[in-house]
Amino acid sequence: MRRWGIVVSLVLLAGVPGFGQKTVALQRIDITAIPEIALYLTVTDAADNSVLGLTDREISVLLDGRPQKIASLKSAIQGGEFLAVALLFDRSGSLRSALDQAKAAAVEFSRRLSVDDRLAVISFDDRVRVDAPFSGDRVLVENAVRGIVTGADTALYDALQTALDLLQGAATKRQAIVVLSDGKDTKSRLKRDDVVAALKSKGVPVFTLGLGQALNEDQLLGLANDTGGQFVKAAGPEGLMRLYQKLADRLKNQYLLTFVADSGQDESWHKLVVRVKDERESSDSATKEFIASKGPGVSREILSGFERKVVERNYILYGGAGAGLGLLVGFLLFLLIKALRPDLTLRSPMVLLMLLLTLVLGGIVGLVVKAVGTG
Repeated sequence: MRRWGIVVSLVLLAGVPGFGQKTVALQRIDITAIPEIALYLTVTDAADNSVLGLTDREISVLLDGRPQKIASLKSAIQGGEFLAVALLFDRSGSLRSALDQAKAAAVEFSRRLSVDDRLAVISFDDRVRVDAPFSGDRVLVENAVRGIVTGADTALYDALQTALDLLQGAATKRQAIVVLSDGKDTKSRLKRDDVVAALKSKGVPVFTLGLGQALNEDQLLGLANDTGGQFVKAAGPEGLMRLYQKLADRLKNQYLLTFVADSGQDESWHKLVVRVKDERESSDSATKEFIASKGPGVSREILSGFERKVVERNYILYGGAGAGLGLLVGFLLFLLIKALRPDLTLRSPMVLLMLLLTLVLGGIVGLVVKAVGTG
């Protein structure tokens, strides 16, 4: 009877929406050995727990819509690479009341990772401070976490760039940034778009933990989505321990999938889709685009040419907009002067000269505005 009770329970659970449903997240595409491509990904169930032991019967890869043969699929730990995680803490005044719980949760996070993994600790208010460089010494890391004190404003994007710079010295491709913040940035010198572009180019996912009464959820969610990470929201400081534990398990249980791309190294954009099936044959997928080229994903020649075109296009846009506004100002001046000199027309040499001068000056102002903004 007990056995039948278990069977009936499983059948009933299978009819519940979300039971058995798997979700795949693609953290990194490594194309340095193209045409062989390595993918770092995680799979979770409906309860957001890591799903282990999957095979190529449950995971598939599509490249521009074409199925690709999986060469290997294994735990990233079996691949012999350690994990490098930068732990970032927003120590601004808005998170003062949660800092003690955040410290305890981060210490537990470090203890749940593998002994070979490396961690760095970075805290930030209006300034960014590296409290501990990447190390496998858990005592050093935990002491750095416990030593964090609250400050004033927030330089979130400066802190992310500091973490990215530190990660460039880590001898592993399994990299991640975990940041606790309310999502507000009040003091960064760097711009969000520039930092996100750098994170994406290096393939570093950012996992954001949101906390605070005035939480900027859109900012943290966008940051995670743009980089292949995940956004999780804590209802209160007491929920941080569970969230840090889940993130630790997710990162520790990454999969390493490799396949040989049938497109080869053609210096072109490609769309990659990774799908995972659940028990009911429904599927979830993760999609990313990349350029099939040696190096970070784009050859130096293609990248410099693309950037040059973008810059030229932006300067033309700003210069043209400035010239248009200058011409409008010149026309308004003409109307004012015509009220005093009714004999003037648009064909008058003085009027034509004035319109030309305002057009040129407007264009120059537009270029200057662009140059100052870029600098």
